[in-house]
Amino acid sequence: MSSVKEETARGVKWGLIQKCTMQPVQFLYGIILARLISPDEMGILGLTAIFFAIAGQLQQCGFGAALVRKQDRTDEDICTVFWFNVAMSLVLSTALFLAAPWFAWFFDQPALTNLTRVSALLMFLNSTVSVHMTLYQARREFKTPALVSMCTTLAAMPFTIWAAYAGWSYWAPMLQGIITGILTLVIIWIVSPWKPKFIFSTNSFKEFFRFGANLAMTGMLTQFYQEIRTFIIGKFYSPAQLAYFSRAQHTCSMPLNLITSTLNPVTYPILATLQHDHSKLIHVYRQYTRMISLVVEWGMITLAANSSALIVFLYGETWSTASVYAQILCFGWMLNPLLGLNMNLCTIQGRTDLNLKCEIVLRVVSIAVMVWCAFYSVKALCYAAAFSSFFGLTISSIIVTRISELRIKHLAADFLPYLTLAILANIPAYFIDQQSWPACYRLAAGCSSSLGIYLLFLWIRQDETAVKLLSFIKGKLRKKQK
Repeated sequence: MSSVKEETARGVKWGLIQKCTMQPVQFLYGIILARLISPDEMGILGLTAIFFAIAGQLQQCGFGAALVRKQDRTDEDICTVFWFNVAMSLVLSTALFLAAPWFAWFFDQPALTNLTRVSALLMFLNSTVSVHMTLYQARREFKTPALVSMCTTLAAMPFTIWAAYAGWSYWAPMLQGIITGILTLVIIWIVSPWKPKFIFSTNSFKEFFRFGANLAMTGMLTQFYQEIRTFIIGKFYSPAQLAYFSRAQHTCSMPLNLITSTLNPVTYPILATLQHDHSKLIHVYRQYTRMISLVVEWGMITLAANSSALIVFLYGETWSTASVYAQILCFGWMLNPLLGLNMNLCTIQGRTDLNLKCEIVLRVVSIAVMVWCAFYSVKALCYAAAFSSFFGLTISSIIVTRISELRIKHLAADFLPYLTLAILANIPAYFIDQQSWPACYRLAAGCSSSLGIYLLFLWIRQDETAVKLLSFIKGKLRKKQK
């Protein structure tokens, strides 16, 4: 267990270094762009993500996860995945490039033609480094990707802000993607020890395809569901409404990105190494569940309780409509990390068929609810998104009980206490957010009261996970002092 703890700590450390360095910078970056680019212009840019997110899932076909899971991977395997990714990306990028005028016509936004074509080129560019990044994850080497991501993002931001000041509107954020993509390609191909060879094995392809096909379908269904909201809002509502919804999504994803993008690349390869030791695998899985719940549920409930003050403080009164959407999304999306952990457990055990079945049931029901809500308002679509998360966690938890000795009561015991404590801790923050004080005062008072009450509850409860986490942090600090 010590090796698991050390590897988790090492991966989380570099993930947190990356996020804690970039999060404040990205906050400032988002604030500047929101004040320089109108909601209508930001909404137009958001339309380009609809088709590329789905195409990205189709391009990968689950081969990346299969490569991480396979502990005895060969250079032949890696090269096969690389050339498959590049070939699929070339086909999809070409198709999207040619279809760009149709997208512009469908959404009645002429600017989408060139935006879509540039995005298609970026998609092909990014495919040439995806396997390199996957290998770093598989080897549990988290330092290099973190440093590359920080350096390329920081290098691109000044040019993006200059472009926004110069009146480039929606082309300013696109410029960041161009610069980041080119710099990442150059740096990774220089520093990565692995270089592709002209090798393609049909046996490796068949092996990965058998494992990855279900994952690819699962990912496509997930991505289709996530992007269809953007499609509906972009087609039947105004670009401004799409921008408000996108800004709410971005705000809600801030704590989720900090936690999930730090933990997911760490937990999946570590759990993969335990796939043949079932009891240890389940023990570590439950530890991860409690650790994620301890942090994520409080963070998301706090964000929901202070959403009005946060949106106004960050982006100004112009974006205040987004606070209502953010509040609803926070309550639903706080469960997404647990849903992802459940799906990872099935993947690690080779039951990608269960992942696909779960995804089909979840998305059929969720899309039906979404279409029904689309007739009412964007706010109703937010409620549909929250419902999808609760329903998804329920289904995935039932599947976990099928592949392990765990029961629903065990899974509930791992996260419900933290959910209850987080809600109780944020009752004062919610009422503070309703006051007419300046946004900065409401935000400071609400977050401070929430954190203080939550820590008090954990202390009274003598929470085992919190105690272990605190002890681990203290131990690391002592080592550094020595």
